[in-house]
Amino acid sequence: MKRIYNSIYTMVLLLLFLPLPVVSIAVDSSSGIIKGQVINNTLDRKGMEGIEIILYQFVDGKESEVGRTKTNPSGFFSFQGISVDKKIVYYSTTKYKEVEYFSQPVGFEDKKTLTLDLIVYETTGQDTDIYAKMHHIFLEVKGDSLWIKELMIVENRGDTVYVGHKELEPGKKETLRISLPKEAANIQYIDGLMPWFVVKTEEGFSDTMDVKPGMKKILFSYTVNYRGSTYQFIKGIPIKTDSIDFFFPDKGIKVKSDQLEFKGTLGDSAGRFSHLSGKNFPKGSQIVIEFHGLPWMKNLFKWVILVLVIVLIGAGFAIPFIKRRQYQDEGDEQTSVPDIINLYEQKQAVLQTIAELDDLSESDGVNSEEYQIKRTELLKKAKEITKQLKFSS
Repeated sequence: MKRIYNSIYTMVLLLLFLPLPVVSIAVDSSSGIIKGQVINNTLDRKGMEGIEIILYQFVDGKESEVGRTKTNPSGFFSFQGISVDKKIVYYSTTKYKEVEYFSQPVGFEDKKTLTLDLIVYETTGQDTDIYAKMHHIFLEVKGDSLWIKELMIVENRGDTVYVGHKELEPGKKETLRISLPKEAANIQYIDGLMPWFVVKTEEGFSDTMDVKPGMKKILFSYTVNYRGSTYQFIKGIPIKTDSIDFFFPDKGIKVKSDQLEFKGTLGDSAGRFSHLSGKNFPKGSQIVIEFHGLPWMKNLFKWVILVLVIVLIGAGFAIPFIKRRQYQDEGDEQTSVPDIINLYEQKQAVLQTIAELDDLSESDGVNSEEYQIKRTELLKKAKEITKQLKFSS
């Protein structure tokens, strides 16, 4: 009897402490768990309750939502039954006080559990903690245009998200104002600026994306057409800036600035750049850089010669035509031999000008649109002269 009792007791213990068979069968070895916590770094890393979390997957170039959940009173969340396929990349998102947050993208690899914590912050409309850690401006000369690229490292040194205070458009508040020269064109947002967050202004453009604690890179470019050997570059300083560095080609160009100091040259024989630098610029200040000796006169000389040739050809073409009308009025219907020679000379001059224009185009000496217009005009004149030669023969 005692032995039977011991057997029953042993069976009860096994049932209590061993995993139930139905549980082990229900668990899919090909699924994993994604968990995490929403932490507020402004509020001493407090876990945030009731925050909606959306889980996304990215596989084979396509993004799709996996599921949604909300955080518990301590800010924790979890997704179960998630595929552990190594080809899939997961990330989670949330929104707190109208600011979106994204986790780092991760894959399961050899793990069955992934942690995707999300750090959130309180918001502010004051830019007290917003700085430009560095602002680099690069300039190159291409034809009669300046090609300018600006790189800014913007840093939020506080523990709140700067969301701006001046509304430019419904739902869009200015967080960073960028001033550009009045002649600026061909603006390109290369990095750190998303077109749907950018609003064009009279001064240039403004970014309306929130600025979270930490650093972010902003890179953009534009062109400026100049007309003369001198040009004054004026740049407004939108936020407190630790340092500004200006780089321009070391090709005989003289530069003067009261705010920046010459720091020497950089580069090698393949390309050398002169370097100007300055530190500690307050918000709302500006730098002025004067350029002297820009290679504008070379291109101007080419165009002046080209235009003069065209004008002379046009005048030369008109003279024999007028003379021929005079001869016809006097009853002489034949064009003189000197006039025919003149027409041949004009045609050769036009063809020579076309050849020179083609050479200029190949060496980037002329604007492509202007090149096509001038070349079309010259070809038209050549055809007109050819018709006159046929008429005169």
